[in-house]
Amino acid sequence: MTTPFASVSRRRLLLLAGSGFIVFVTIVSGGVSVGLFSAPTVHLGGGAEESVGLAASSDATATPGGSVAASPMILSISATPHAICAFGGLTCTAGAGESRITLTAQAPSTGAETWPNVQVAFVLDTSAYNGDYDPYGNQNADPCAMQNYLIDTLCEESNGIPFFVANAQAIANAIQSANPRSAVTFALVDYYATLDAWDDGDAPQYHVDLSTFVPASAFGNAVDSTFQATQLTGSLSGERGKGWIYPDMDLDNAFLHSDEITALYGAIIGSGLDWSEGTHHVLVTMGDGAPRAPGYAENYCVSSSSYNLYDERTGAECISATCEPAYTFGADTSPTCEGWTVSQDGNANDSIAALARTSPTCTDSIGGRCTVDVINYYDGITDPYSEAWPTTLWGKPTTDIGGGPGGPQVIEDAYHQLLAGCAIAQATGGNWDGPDFFTCPDGQAGTLQYVDHGAYDAPTTTNPTLMSAFQDISFGPIQATLVATGTGRPIFSFVPFGNIKIAPVPQFQTVCTEGNGVLWHGGEKCPNVPENLSSLSGEDYIGWNWSNNASQNQLYLGDSWSVSFWVVADGPPYTTVPVDACTTVDCRAGGSTSVGGVYSAATYIPATNNSVVTLSFPLGIVEVVQTPTPAPPATAPLPAPPPPPPFSIPVTSPVAVQTPVGVSAQVPIIEVALQATAVGFLVGAAIRVQQRNRPMAVVNLAGKPKTIRSKFDSESGMGSGAGVGRFE
Repeated sequence: MTTPFASVSRRRLLLLAGSGFIVFVTIVSGGVSVGLFSAPTVHLGGGAEESVGLAASSDATATPGGSVAASPMILSISATPHAICAFGGLTCTAGAGESRITLTAQAPSTGAETWPNVQVAFVLDTSAYNGDYDPYGNQNADPCAMQNYLIDTLCEESNGIPFFVANAQAIANAIQSANPRSAVTFALVDYYATLDAWDDGDAPQYHVDLSTFVPASAFGNAVDSTFQATQLTGSLSGERGKGWIYPDMDLDNAFLHSDEITALYGAIIGSGLDWSEGTHHVLVTMGDGAPRAPGYAENYCVSSSSYNLYDERTGAECISATCEPAYTFGADTSPTCEGWTVSQDGNANDSIAALARTSPTCTDSIGGRCTVDVINYYDGITDPYSEAWPTTLWGKPTTDIGGGPGGPQVIEDAYHQLLAGCAIAQATGGNWDGPDFFTCPDGQAGTLQYVDHGAYDAPTTTNPTLMSAFQDISFGPIQATLVATGTGRPIFSFVPFGNIKIAPVPQFQTVCTEGNGVLWHGGEKCPNVPENLSSLSGEDYIGWNWSNNASQNQLYLGDSWSVSFWVVADGPPYTTVPVDACTTVDCRAGGSTSVGGVYSAATYIPATNNSVVTLSFPLGIVEVVQTPTPAPPATAPLPAPPPPPPFSIPVTSPVAVQTPVGVSAQVPIIEVALQATAVGFLVGAAIRVQQRNRPMAVVNLAGKPKTIRSKFDSESGMGSGAGVGRFE
């Protein structure tokens, strides 16, 4: 007969004073960490874990799938140098003709609080101690069930399965009520067969009961019509216990270790489940048993298995396998020896913890991963001090190999089951709850108290602490690491204002830095060359995306984008002027506004809603300095002419032309005139009088063409030779 809870509790307290428990805690200290079923947080990118947005809303009436408004991107603009010459000149006092403009957009470094729609897939272990034991199965060695065969249940058999079936609707309602901001839907799969030396192999390893996620209001009826109606069909004899007993569920089946790796693999990849993109994906695994993975081996020789090999009839090993066999899910096959929290085959992705981050069904989840929450029932095999651990088996003592309640091998078996639950919850960002006597390595204590199963065909269907565990499930707020998604237009744009224009050679240079500090390079990422854009009114401007690849055109926590380029001033006013068209309060105060309906901005879809937002860049300014107009070059003044000679100089008689005074016979007449000017007006007049009647020879010497003939030659018809009046 099952030992009453009070007696078990007193015995446990006495045994915990021994050295075994203390030694074990010392061994596992520094292990994994987990939390209760409360506010699961998705941890991604750069270790950010705080709320990013404006202050988190406390409005409990927010609509399902809602969120707290996220902080906008932080936008800035700068101009270097601050002062430039107009028209690109260099001769004004500024000494520069161009200014380098830098636009910067910084995504928030911490995540917005969001309450997305949630899909919950229950993954239910149906092995015997979970509450569906069939006393009409094969012979077993559980001390309690052996006392009154076909009447008594197992020692400390949990009522977890009867409670879940009877209260499925209440459980779904409790989860939805606790999360009013999220629309929660539910699906169900079950499992237990391992098909190995500890299992008679008469049941499936993975079974989908409810493939379509249904709202809370429909979950109770769905569980009744699927899992309860098709799996819990009662004993083989007369359907006794129908609705509560899984046929032939006895200790001929594996129960210390389980098929949990295969079951979670199938549920995570969505085998038979219709996970939806854009919802938060949560798997809640309920039961006991350790996964077949290194570090969680189970010793069956101290158990109540009817296949217990301490009988020495087979000579096989007592220790369960630590390699999960491959399993085919339609077109997908799980790896052989799939790991639990770490890979065991050299491929880092081959573990349940890694699968929860890499499966497309999980990368499509809000937060980019699936969460695995764990409930480990308080029952005869998770309780190392339960009478379910026999002290003798087949006439031989088990205590000499560490068996019996509180035996060191029993403690190891029980705690491998509980530690495995702690580990997978922590590794996937999920939560753990379990027996109230157990504490995970991070100090998180279990809350579940034992409730007796009751008669196998009329089980107890109440379990206050288990209901509290479900009521405490919370799926928000969740960290939203995605900050902004591009739209049909460039995310970032620059619209010049007034006479500020992009320089003829702008030398565009973009820099994109991810939240972890890694620069983004290459290909379609962080393009330098902007797109040429035009407003409806014909205003030309330019824009950039974070990536030219639409699937990568998304900014996450801590991402930073900047671009720099040269601008010039094509005209007045010659004062401090706006660089960019913008619409903030400071922009308006500084004289800027939109141009043709457009302005320098960041345009994107925030992660917390589907509405496009456009944020104006702030005001950028430069001082435009007028370039002085160059003066015409100065003309040197002509030297003053020498004073004329006094009029008292006597005028001599005319000088014969044949012997001019002071003038060579080869000097042209114009130079003679200049010399005459230098002498003075009177002397020049006398020379001009004398030149009126000079002979022709003097004219020829003055530079006239030598082929010109005299008037007389012309009239006589002579074309060459000596002529009349020539000097021979």
